Amino acid sequence: MEAVLRLPRLSLSAWILVGLGLGIFTGLFFGESATALQTVADIYIRLMQMTVLPYLVLALIIGFGQLEAEQAKRLAKRAGALLLLTWGLTFGVVAAMPAAFPGIQTASFFSNALVEPGQPFSIPDIYFTANPFNSLANAAVPAVVLFSSMLGIGLIGVEQRERLLAPLRVVNAAVVSITKFVIRLTPVGVFAIGAVTAGTMDPDTFRRLEVYFAAFAAASIVLGFVILPLLVTAMTPFTYREVMWVGKDALITAFVASNAFIVLPVLVERSKTLLEKRGLLNAESDSAAEILIPILFNFPNAGRLLTLLFIPFAAWLAGSPLGPAGMAKLAAVGIPSYFAKAQVALPFLLDVFRLPQDLFQLYIPTTIITGKFDSLVTAMNLLVFALLGAGAMSGFLQVKRTRVVTAGLAMLAVTAVMVVGVRALLFASVDTTYLRGEALKRMHASRSTSAAIVHKARPAQDAVPAAGGGVLDRARQRGTLRVGYDPQNVPFSFFNADGQLVGFDVELAQNLAESLGLKAEFVPVTWPDMPAMLANGEIDVMPGIWVRPYWFSTIHMSAPYFTGTVGLVVRDERREEFADVDALRRARGLKVGVPLDATQLAVSLQRYFGGSRVDVVTFGSTADFFAKRPREIDAFLTPAEGAAAFTLLHPEFTVVVPQPNPVKLPYAIGLARDSERMTDAVNNWIVFATSEGAIARAYNYWILGQGAGRTGPRWSILRNVLGWRPPGERR
Repeated sequence: MEAVLRLPRLSLSAWILVGLGLGIFTGLFFGESATALQTVADIYIRLMQMTVLPYLVLALIIGFGQLEAEQAKRLAKRAGALLLLTWGLTFGVVAAMPAAFPGIQTASFFSNALVEPGQPFSIPDIYFTANPFNSLANAAVPAVVLFSSMLGIGLIGVEQRERLLAPLRVVNAAVVSITKFVIRLTPVGVFAIGAVTAGTMDPDTFRRLEVYFAAFAAASIVLGFVILPLLVTAMTPFTYREVMWVGKDALITAFVASNAFIVLPVLVERSKTLLEKRGLLNAESDSAAEILIPILFNFPNAGRLLTLLFIPFAAWLAGSPLGPAGMAKLAAVGIPSYFAKAQVALPFLLDVFRLPQDLFQLYIPTTIITGKFDSLVTAMNLLVFALLGAGAMSGFLQVKRTRVVTAGLAMLAVTAVMVVGVRALLFASVDTTYLRGEALKRMHASRSTSAAIVHKARPAQDAVPAAGGGVLDRARQRGTLRVGYDPQNVPFSFFNADGQLVGFDVELAQNLAESLGLKAEFVPVTWPDMPAMLANGEIDVMPGIWVRPYWFSTIHMSAPYFTGTVGLVVRDERREEFADVDALRRARGLKVGVPLDATQLAVSLQRYFGGSRVDVVTFGSTADFFAKRPREIDAFLTPAEGAAAFTLLHPEFTVVVPQPNPVKLPYAIGLARDSERMTDAVNNWIVFATSEGAIARAYNYWILGQGAGRTGPRWSILRNVLGWRPPGERR
């Protein structure tokens, strides 16, 4: 007989893992080209989401509606106790993980989040709806859950309720059947999701956040595979193996799809399967499983609360780690805030702890990875909650001291070992050398420009053309547009590590010169001499002038080309003292530095400090303050956009924008007082550059620091190992 080669039949879980592995390899092989599979990923996610809201509505109405009044009261009390227990254990892990963080010194570019007020959240808006159909149409899940729960509760005690519940059970069974069919497509869906994620993740972003990723992953493993399953084994007849085995498909799917919502029907069915296997499935345990999973999903569960770890991480990254009091405050404020989404709760918590709002910008890319782990923990939490709730309702939940103590000691031991292990790993593998200042110095021009003339010292007087004719005429005669620049005015004008003059104003000045058909010629200036240099023709224009009365009598100004915000430079440890305008107005004896002259920022001083007693100390420029860094100066008042770049070079300082209603500061281009034609030309260019997007691109590149990040295509095997390039791309 011929031998027949038979391939082993793989379980769904195995096929999901195969799909994930192939997807990751595809993403690494093709790089950013793997985004072509985004449509497949979107279709899969939407198919999974399609049945979830109908399932939630049906499950809650049926689950509550079939209970008796006494059963409903007992369920509410016992589920509440289990919820508090889960919160406490989860926050214990969150509070323990920061002990693994290594020391670090940091700073960041300016972020628009720095000047935005914190985002409030409203529980009435989230949970209470005047129009349940609108909530269904807009997938407002908490409001849908509350409405469905109230409708089910309303059926308790109603005569002939079974006439409604019976057909609803039939519809619910059909919805579950559809979900099971879609689950069989999971290997294809996770293949697409894995490929897109692996092909688009920025390695630079990953390296910056690896401490958070490591701590988050470790916390997820401790909760999802140790603490939560041990809760079940400590108080029910179920074994650890049974709990993990019955939930494996849902856990893998939630992890890969970064979405626990789509596996809610599966978790209900799996919990019932385990109950039935042990002969523990009855009317009460069935109702508990049906009700508790969809309800807990809309409460702060273990997976959602894990993202609270971002606050200790943000505090560590900002150089002000949370102490025991801070952790207690985080528990008291953070857990209730998570009745809203993390995207709402985290900005609120950053405000509570006086952490820079721009750190929230880091949170968004982290969800690519952390979203997978918190979805896995959420799925496990829902399964565990259903099993414990079923035990509480059916009477097979038993609290035996020996088993509970043993489980508790195991939880503590594993958590301690994990913290120590992660700490050792991070100290050995994470390079905490401060490099952000080097990233600023390595920035180059964002676009190709014609060659410019750069003077590093003021030209000799005989090189300056004699006065006569208009400024624009003289510029055209010489063929160059003479632009003043401050060589130490990062990120507006400065010399990079290669000795090139670069920056926001430098790029815009070159754009202006090209638009006028001239070559840019840059001449260094000192701010006190700048009006005279404009008047005698040493320079034609001077970008970066603050529109303030200080300059009105000496120079002419163009229309503003962008608007900045006045902030305060303070030492890291004092940031909290200067974040609130009311607190500043109550302060006494502060020494505040200002650039050039106190009248330049007189309006800002009055707005932030009001009638408080402030000693004003003048410095030649922002660069002058950072060069001296005098300890006796409490704060330095200056535009936040430039000051944030300076803190990259001096990370012991940070920028604070006092709230509310920060002072805005328009920037204009300075010109000689007799330069009407040149002023008209500059104003016309500002209109053109604004509409064409040149100013916005330069702002993003230099002010927001996008130019300090990775440029060029994402690394891939196809491109970087095999050497393939798209047709027309230069090698």
